[in-house]
Amino acid sequence: MKYLLSPLRLLYKVYFIVIFLISGVLLYPFMLLLIRGKNKYRNALKLKQVWSKVICVFVLIKVQVDNADGFPKEGPYVVCANHASYLDILLMFLILPDDFAFLGKAEVLKWPIINVFFLKGIDIPVYRGSVKRAKECLDLADLALKNGRSIAIFPEGGMDINNHKLRRFKNGAFKLAIDNQVPLVPITFLNNWRLFSDHMDLLGSGSPGISKIKIHKAIGPDSESYKDMVSLREKTYSIIESALEEYGNR
Repeated sequence: MKYLLSPLRLLYKVYFIVIFLISGVLLYPFMLLLIRGKNKYRNALKLKQVWSKVICVFVLIKVQVDNADGFPKEGPYVVCANHASYLDILLMFLILPDDFAFLGKAEVLKWPIINVFFLKGIDIPVYRGSVKRAKECLDLADLALKNGRSIAIFPEGGMDINNHKLRRFKNGAFKLAIDNQVPLVPITFLNNWRLFSDHMDLLGSGSPGISKIKIHKAIGPDSESYKDMVSLREKTYSIIESALEEYGNR
């Protein structure tokens, strides 16, 4: 059955990429025009949301969010989510209600269209091969929080297309939350890896469907988990891992 479905998966993934590029090209002039001046952050958020919605409509991805109103009423805050599909980035754009800086791998700077958000200073590229440059990225994220912007990050530090299991978390997000004493919001993308695997793996999973997302209760600075970085990291990991296990056992 897997091999019988491969041509359909290939066609769907090619179609997905075409929709991504066409919609991005159509929005690109607006990105250049609107992501500037004092309203650039607000405009960037709206453009991200519009782009994500357009893509989801055309590729037949519906989004089902559990606890959609679970974000803190006042920011800033740090968002941590698991990462096993390129859909995660797209849907992160869609579900976050407030202005945020997304921390993504520096390779994104090479991606057409989406790199505008990094080049314009909306999002922050993470250079994983250099300790010095990685620290500079965290300093930018720290400054964003101090200026009232929220931060969104995948604490696994990347994605393994051959293994959708939750990987060990890196410390950066938790250091930012503790240093700035802001809430941390765990998010679990429950099944995106089933809907769309790596875009380069053309015969891998790829199909329309319902993306199921769980927004967990925010962990506040008054929580016992904020006593140190390891405690907060392990608490967040446990919350996301438990949600994945519960979904997998249904």
